[in-house]
Amino acid sequence: MGLVTINEGTCTKCGICAKACPAGIISLAEGFPSTIEKIEKGCITCGHCVAACPTAALSHCRMSPEECEPLDAGWRLTPEQVGSLIKGRRSVRNFRPEPLAPGLIADLLGMVRHAPTGMNSQSVSWKVVLDEQEVQFLSLAVVEWMRAKEEDQGYNFRGMLKAWEMGRDPILRKAPALIIAHGAVDDRMAPASATIALATLDLAALPFGLGTCWAGFLTMAAAGSPGVATALGLPPDHRMYGGLMIGYPEFDYARIPTRNPARVIWG
Repeated sequence: MGLVTINEGTCTKCGICAKACPAGIISLAEGFPSTIEKIEKGCITCGHCVAACPTAALSHCRMSPEECEPLDAGWRLTPEQVGSLIKGRRSVRNFRPEPLAPGLIADLLGMVRHAPTGMNSQSVSWKVVLDEQEVQFLSLAVVEWMRAKEEDQGYNFRGMLKAWEMGRDPILRKAPALIIAHGAVDDRMAPASATIALATLDLAALPFGLGTCWAGFLTMAAAGSPGVATALGLPPDHRMYGGLMIGYPEFDYARIPTRNPARVIWG
C-alpha cells in the first residue's frame, strides 16, 4: 500500500488534496492524485489531504476518511462569540476547593491534542496533578527556591515570601489542580508547541465552567532549580515548558477590563 490511495469512483480530480499538502507531495500530473515518491519521506502525517477531500476519496496509509471525525456545517463561531470568549477570559487566582474529575481533564486534553505543533510533531506530554496537597508541595518547593534567590541581583521575591508567611499562596494560588506541559529537552519544537497547547487549553476550559491561571513562577523555578525540577516528577530527559492552575472559579467577572491598543506595524 502506498502513502495514499484514491477511490477513482468518487475522486473528482479537483486537486484540493494537492493544494492542501504542506510538503507538496501530492501531484495531479497523471490525472488522479498520486504522490511524488522521492519526497514521500517529507510527509508529516498532518492529515490535511484526507481532511480537505470533499468526497472522502483519498485515504492516507496512516488514516482513513472514516477515522476522521466530520465537521458540522456550523462549527465556526461568530466573530462576536470568539471576541467574548477571548476578552471574557480572566486569569483566575481564587478557586473553589471543589476537586476536578479525571474524566473532565481527559476530555479537555483530548481536545487540546489537536492544537498545532511544530511539523505536526505532537510531542507535548502532560502531567496532571489532582491532589491539592501535591500542588501545595510544589508551591513550597518554589518558595524555597525564592528564598535561596532572594539576595541575588535581579530578583525581588520579598513580597511573595511575605504573603506565603502570612498563609497565602502567591505561587499556585491554592488551586485544586495543576496541568503541566512537558517535552524532551532536545526537542526544538517542544517549547513553542507546549505554549500553543497551553493557550488552547486556557480557552478550552471556559465552556466547562473552569478557570485557569498560568503557573509562571513554577515554570521559572523548574528551569532554574534542579530541586524543583525533580519535585515535578517528570521523565529524566524532559523539561517543564509551562503549566496552568485550573479549577472552578470562586466568583465570576461581570465586565471586560480595558487594555492598551494593539501595537501594529503595517507592512
